[in-house]
Amino acid sequence: MHLKVYRRDNRKKDEGRWRRTFLRASGVLGVVLLGLVAYRVSGPVTIAVISLREFILDSPYFSVREIQVRGADKVSGQEVVAMAGLRRGMSIWSIDLAAIEKKIGRHPWVRRVFVRREFPRRVIIDVEERTPKAIVAMRKLYYVDSDGVVFKEVGPGENVKFPLLTGLRPEQITAPDPATRKRIQDALRLSEMMVQRSHSLSEIHFAKPDRLVVYTTAYPIALHMGWGHWTEKLTRMERLLALWKGNEERLASLDMSFRDQVVARLRRIEK
Repeated sequence: MHLKVYRRDNRKKDEGRWRRTFLRASGVLGVVLLGLVAYRVSGPVTIAVISLREFILDSPYFSVREIQVRGADKVSGQEVVAMAGLRRGMSIWSIDLAAIEKKIGRHPWVRRVFVRREFPRRVIIDVEERTPKAIVAMRKLYYVDSDGVVFKEVGPGENVKFPLLTGLRPEQITAPDPATRKRIQDALRLSEMMVQRSHSLSEIHFAKPDRLVVYTTAYPIALHMGWGHWTEKLTRMERLLALWKGNEERLASLDMSFRDQVVARLRRIEK
């Protein structure tokens, strides 16, 4: 079986193949229809229809010869084909597209999958994988994506250079509700905003339903962000940090939860 794995969906190049395939299939079907017309004159229509159906379903012309897997990176093309249950020589008509999409969609790295036939003998599987945005830290570590979905335990040797999400309870992860997912999405949005402003995060702590405390990789300062109005709060935070430039280690925490002000708490200096 000819298996091709694509990192990108290059559909424009396939337009010419589609035209050629359509012309070939049209020729075959034209011959079949001519035979049907001839048989209509000399025999029962029901027998002719059955013969036509058997010809199409059993014809080697429609047996699978090539499978293209596109967009797969974390999941190998061979693994995708194995999950799909596709095999050499099977009739392209016998493929249950919805069932294959369901099978592949169970893989933790797969966010979305679309399977289609390309007549006469090619199957294309488009895979959209999940992209980790943070790691939920509980008894174990789990990846979470931009949709707020906790989708996979972090395995040995896998990338752990993501912000840690702490303060979530196990039941919020095992049986997530839309509200929890929305809170995670909002927290990740704050993380992206801070990265854009050159403040990469090491931890995002869910202190209360309406309280976020974040820690940057640059300073050991607890940044109490409250919830929402991130842009205004980040602007106030940056103004205060500018005043303390070079002495950031003296700051224990900054609280941006209050309107139009920042409350700074200093570290206790041991004498």
